[in-house]
Amino acid sequence: MKFGFLNTRTPWWDGSLIYGNNEEGMRRVRAFKEGKLRIGGDGLLEHDEKWIPISGDVRNCWAGFSLLQALFVREHNAVCDMLKEHYPDLDDEKLYRYARLVTSAVIAKIHTIDWTVELPKTDTLLAGMRVNWYGLLGKRFKDLFGHICGSVLSGLVGLRKPNDHGVPYSLTEEFSSVYKMHSLLPDKVILRDITNSANPNYECPPVSQEVPKTEMTGKEGERRMSKIGMEQMLVSMGHQASGAVTLWNYPSWMRNLIPHDINGEEVPDPVDMAALEIYRDRERGVARYNEFRRNLLMIPISKWEDLTDDCEVIEALIEVYGEDVEKLDLLVGLQAEKKIKRFAISETAFFIFLLIASRRLEADRFFTTNFNPKTYTEKGLERVNKREPLKDVIDRHFPDMTAKWMRCSSAFSVWSAPPDKTNYIPLYLRPAT
Repeated sequence: MKFGFLNTRTPWWDGSLIYGNNEEGMRRVRAFKEGKLRIGGDGLLEHDEKWIPISGDVRNCWAGFSLLQALFVREHNAVCDMLKEHYPDLDDEKLYRYARLVTSAVIAKIHTIDWTVELPKTDTLLAGMRVNWYGLLGKRFKDLFGHICGSVLSGLVGLRKPNDHGVPYSLTEEFSSVYKMHSLLPDKVILRDITNSANPNYECPPVSQEVPKTEMTGKEGERRMSKIGMEQMLVSMGHQASGAVTLWNYPSWMRNLIPHDINGEEVPDPVDMAALEIYRDRERGVARYNEFRRNLLMIPISKWEDLTDDCEVIEALIEVYGEDVEKLDLLVGLQAEKKIKRFAISETAFFIFLLIASRRLEADRFFTTNFNPKTYTEKGLERVNKREPLKDVIDRHFPDMTAKWMRCSSAFSVWSAPPDKTNYIPLYLRPAT
């Protein structure tokens, strides 16, 4: 018998994290003037009288998430200004709707060709993600001639009609399971001193303060970030490495987490998120690790040594599961699995990432049938086509920030890291790495 679970969030790439998931939420964040969203005078999110941020998704928020929400609210409002300049007859509602489409597409593009390629940092994946958006003929050809040669040569974006492969689109339970990467989150936020007026060598700014993560979550986190300021918070986060997606690296503060309801209010009983994530997979019928691999036509493990060569990990797995590898929970297996070189995630999780990366583009009419000037406006579509990495968005709102503090190639890398090496071999002709 088929069954499912209700979700309060939409599965589409529709920017609902800043726009809301229902009519009430959407109305709450709007300024109802020139199509814009509400934003604080300091460039951060506005807050209600309880210090709950006014944004599309406020459940279990923390300062870093609110920071990105604020950045894209500012981007939305900048799109409104651009549209207003070129199309002065557009009213508030039309400006809002066009700007939402443009900003959501920019977020989707950043996710596809900037964020995703930083997880398994290889030329092969970089080529694959750019093919998803531009096709094998590349960006220049598509910018000049449009989508004219099918998905392989011109990419999934701009297809004549959506392709859901006969199954209504959603984000699957399997995708939700492999995307449980809370190990990326630190136990403390390292704030940097950015008062230095010049930084010609892109040196990492000195540490000014280390703040426990518990003080950066919920209402307390919102109050603290308002004192820190958006610029210092962005630079600080840019210079702090994320955690590794591996065993024994789960954030300690999430083992006794005070959760929020959908309105951002605290729920009385704390939860152990690590235990809850295991429980959710079991409750929802997500296959255990070995069966999960079989379902993906991957080779299952027959002994613990097939999963990892770490003796300490094997000893712990035997203590919990005995010798029965079929009992291994998915999340534990994903984090115990030996990583491919340059992969931040497991190969098993990567299979699901690849499938959904394509599906959420090709199944959406706003990236296929309606990816055109009529739907986005000519200037709106032009903006989507010009924007690529997150760095472009940061540069628009903080023109000197990346020039001063960011040495790396992607804003999703540690900013003080060296940039990607120049490779004169065309991307699609490079050997697989």
